Amino acid sequence: MSKLAGEWLGNTAVVQATIERQREALAFLGFRPAYYDYTTGSVHLSRHADGSPTFEHIVDGLPDEAVAVRSACGRVIAAKATLVAGFERGGFFYTCLSACRAAEEWGYAA
Repeated sequence: MSKLAGEWLGNTAVVQATIERQREALAFLGFRPAYYDYTTGSVHLSRHADGSPTFEHIVDGLPDEAVAVRSACGRVIAAKATLVAGFERGGFFYTCLSACRAAEEWGYAA
């Protein structure tokens, strides 16, 4: 393996670990992955296709009003361009950045 490839893999591992820590911190504080549709003001929690909650941003469980293209078997091919990924907590939507800032202000580094 070349030195450049080794550095890239090392950097990728650091980024993945950071994302995982952020996800755990936000979940601990009650943040749930969600999407906000800025044309309708609707917040859609991230869900699996079967409707069960997920701890990642997954589009398979989005309702029809948030989907641009769905396959014949029902999988989401494209979500509406007006969706913004973020988090829901207590009925409020937070962008990814604002959720991390809130976690820091509340004393839990995300």
